[in-house]
Amino acid sequence: MQKTVEEINPTKRRFTVEVPADVLEERIIQRLRSIGRTAKIPGFRPGKAPLSLLERRFGKDVEAEVVERVISEYYLRAVREEDVIPAAAPVFEHYDFKRKAPFRMTFTLEVYPEVKDLRYEGYTIEDEEIEVTEEDVERALSRIQLEKSSFETVEDGVADDDLVTVDYEIIEEGEKVENQYIKVGSEIIPAEISDALRGKRVGEAFEATATFPQEYPNRKMGGRTLTFKGTIKEVKRLKKAELNDDLARDLGYEDTEGLREAVRETIARAKRELLEERQKGELVRELVRRHDLEVPEGLLKPELRALLEDEKRKNPDVDVEKAMEELRGRAVDNVKANMLLDMIAVKEKVEVSEEELMRKISELARGMYLDPESFMNLYMQREGSIDALRQSMMREKAVEVMFRKAVRRGNSSGTEGQRKGE
Repeated sequence: MQKTVEEINPTKRRFTVEVPADVLEERIIQRLRSIGRTAKIPGFRPGKAPLSLLERRFGKDVEAEVVERVISEYYLRAVREEDVIPAAAPVFEHYDFKRKAPFRMTFTLEVYPEVKDLRYEGYTIEDEEIEVTEEDVERALSRIQLEKSSFETVEDGVADDDLVTVDYEIIEEGEKVENQYIKVGSEIIPAEISDALRGKRVGEAFEATATFPQEYPNRKMGGRTLTFKGTIKEVKRLKKAELNDDLARDLGYEDTEGLREAVRETIARAKRELLEERQKGELVRELVRRHDLEVPEGLLKPELRALLEDEKRKNPDVDVEKAMEELRGRAVDNVKANMLLDMIAVKEKVEVSEEELMRKISELARGMYLDPESFMNLYMQREGSIDALRQSMMREKAVEVMFRKAVRRGNSSGTEGQRKGE
């Protein structure tokens, strides 16, 4: 293979690659003979048809197939020899194929700019002592109690937070509704309805005239004043689970103290993870700040589009031109960060195994309440999505490399103690 490379700018190259004629000819002949071994051709047993006949029948298709494979193979070989990281798919400007003549192709390729002094070791991060207060633990235990609590039927008068089942009629509409659940005192319903229900018992009638806000979830009621007449059918009250050894054993712990200690450790671990995520973000921002590099347009445009789509989801009436201008700096920094992390991954020989990839897919699938196979099918519908997931995981590993090699400064006595206790 002969190759020439022209540097158009720091992030763009023009490759001209020449493949010897005998390479293509040999592959074409091999492919024709492979087809001949199984092809059914009248008058010939499989594998006995002459090459000239196979040429006439299959020659053009085989030539196209071989050329396609050679383009892909020699493109990759040229890029590897040049030791560049592609930033986007190549753009083929020209290729010329003639049998028994050298095959020439020319393509331009956006590449990652060269960073001669890539430094990512020894960055300083501010460490903090991880503190878990009694208030933190009590709040978590209260949430556990609430999760284990249940509604029980009561016979006394309705009170705030009771779950009441009612039948009622909307007088202005002549519409009757049965078995409607209402949580008394909830901000979702007008106060007049809760007021009419408080103190009532099962079987008693109630009546309320209520005005609904304009943006009420039920659009039929929004902005209207309606009268409700109905009957209470059932009253349920939340019975809060007791925080005792029985509850602890139900959750898999020996006693309340064991549960309390597990809650404390869980909170500490969550706080540690939040701190580490913040520290990693600071490391990446510092990485971008320390390295000045050109950003390939092929990477900047899709990043800018993605940020713009996020803005549109938040505000459909966003001024697109103004938003593009405001988001450009952030898009540049995002692309720089990704490029630098990719370079670190290459330098550190970071890899993502198939096992790691499948674990990640399972984790993401659980978050979407899908089985891994359904998640894969959904992901595969988007071209390159699995490769993008793998690349994202490699970048995460590159950040981990930076994190391990960082210098910690600050109060870390409690931090190290917490790490040992996790």
